[in-house]
Amino acid sequence: MGTQDEVERLRLRVRLMDEAAARIGADLDVRRTAQDIVDVLVPALGRAATVDLYVAVSKGEDAEGVAPPPQGAVERFAVRGHLPERMVTAGNRVPSLAIGAHDAALMAGNVVVIEDAWTFITSRHGVESAWRMVPDRVSRAIIAPLFARGRLLGVVTAWQNRTRGLRSDDVEILHEIALRGGLAVDNARRYAREHATAVGLQRLLLPRGTTDTDAAETAAIYRPAGDGAGVGGEWFDVIPLSSTRIGLVVGEAFGRGLAATATMGRVRAAMLTLAHLDLEPDELLTHVDDLVRRLGAEAEPGTDPVGARCVYAVYDPVTSRCVLADAGHHPPLLVAPGGEPALVELPPGPPLGVGGTPFETAELKLEPASVLVFHGSGFLDRQEDPAGAGLRRLRRSIARRLRAGTSLADTCRDVVNDTAPEGDSRDVVLLCARTRSISPADTVRWVFPARAEAVPELRRLVMGQLAEWQLDEVAFATELVISELAGNAVRYGGESMTARLIRGKDLLVCEVGDGSSTQPRIRRARSTDEGGRGLFLVSQVSERWGCRFGPDGKTIWAEQRLDRGPETRRDADRQADDAVPPSANRTG
Repeated sequence: MGTQDEVERLRLRVRLMDEAAARIGADLDVRRTAQDIVDVLVPALGRAATVDLYVAVSKGEDAEGVAPPPQGAVERFAVRGHLPERMVTAGNRVPSLAIGAHDAALMAGNVVVIEDAWTFITSRHGVESAWRMVPDRVSRAIIAPLFARGRLLGVVTAWQNRTRGLRSDDVEILHEIALRGGLAVDNARRYAREHATAVGLQRLLLPRGTTDTDAAETAAIYRPAGDGAGVGGEWFDVIPLSSTRIGLVVGEAFGRGLAATATMGRVRAAMLTLAHLDLEPDELLTHVDDLVRRLGAEAEPGTDPVGARCVYAVYDPVTSRCVLADAGHHPPLLVAPGGEPALVELPPGPPLGVGGTPFETAELKLEPASVLVFHGSGFLDRQEDPAGAGLRRLRRSIARRLRAGTSLADTCRDVVNDTAPEGDSRDVVLLCARTRSISPADTVRWVFPARAEAVPELRRLVMGQLAEWQLDEVAFATELVISELAGNAVRYGGESMTARLIRGKDLLVCEVGDGSSTQPRIRRARSTDEGGRGLFLVSQVSERWGCRFGPDGKTIWAEQRLDRGPETRRDADRQADDAVPPSANRTG
């Protein structure tokens, strides 16, 4: 009989070890790992089992581990079996793991058996704690430490009825399962820490999700991957460009984890810098491709390849023209007012970092209130889907929300909830932009010969237009800006110059273009210099200024805010007066 019992116990032990190997550690979530541990133990090793861990473990932090934890620093992570409702359930704090005379044994990695758990806990923590921690007055507790890499993460407890005799291998089985469980919990903890770091860094590197400009209303959402998958390098961007235009970007870096997040940050920074030079989308992607190839060449041998995919669009609300270029990404959807989502046809381009093929652009003429929808790969087909199912889901969800008049921010959130379930193994990024157009009545353009005698006439026309627009509060600063920019065009430009004013809802843009390709720069004029202060004055009275180049030369632009109160206007006029030196001469 004894031999038969030994055989059965051996079979049980082998089965439990096989089950532990298959289940424990298969997930990188701390709570699920803890639940797998107790699921293996019950009912084979007791009528109930619990896992109690340091609170820090769930956050991915290092457990204290060098001494019994303080009161209230331990949480019940998993429960299995028949336990009274009065007992501490998963997700709640337990009084302490400190058990007095047995603390040293636990810290040494040994299993502790407490035959009369009720009496022992009562003597240590009082009747109330015993009432919450011990199933009944005839419970035996077998407590095994969850150790990993020299740190105590918590304990696993198998609860047995004392009427059942303690078998010789109960302690050994629990010890072996606890060893495996401790490593699995620690792996999940370390993953949680890296995941939280990557997600935090990713969010810090991303811009605000909503913007409201003269060009478009935008909303975006980013949700990191779940279900044990590493964070990807997905990103979006809405870039304010010169003359009320905007740049729209959605992309993803190769790989996962911190490396992908770092690549994403570097690529996004490069695109921001180049976008402010007002490069065309295909030219911008060419420069970024060169940068990414250099980053790949600098990477350590054997590491994941460095690269990214993205689509970049520039929209001009004055002309309602949108120019797009693709670098191996998914083309956006376009929803015309009252229409259905349609895929934008883009010339395919290679991913960034591949090189060898030039990028091409596509141009669209957009109606006001059109919606461009840029999305990442998280919306595409899942493994169980038929071909094209993911894109069809996305189209249906977007169409339903826009027909219902849902705001863009709510549309983004609802579409993600509808089509990309929580816990998906892919990052999710979605950017929606509802376009606007600037009325022809809010823009005016003049062409003059680039001669000094044309500047006073240009100044007169500009002041008349500001009076018609009732923008007297910026008249002085605008007159100064136009005078200085026109003077530069006369001195350094070609045979003709153009001037343009654009009035936005809270922005006035002044532009002067000429046939020269010389890059203007601010320089520090000495007190004895008669000139050289023009661009410095422009920078002082404008919110921002810059220069962009085109096939016919360059355009210098300057922006002024219009949402100024009376006090702010007086301060701005006083600042403009102070910025003009007594000896400064205007051209014309």
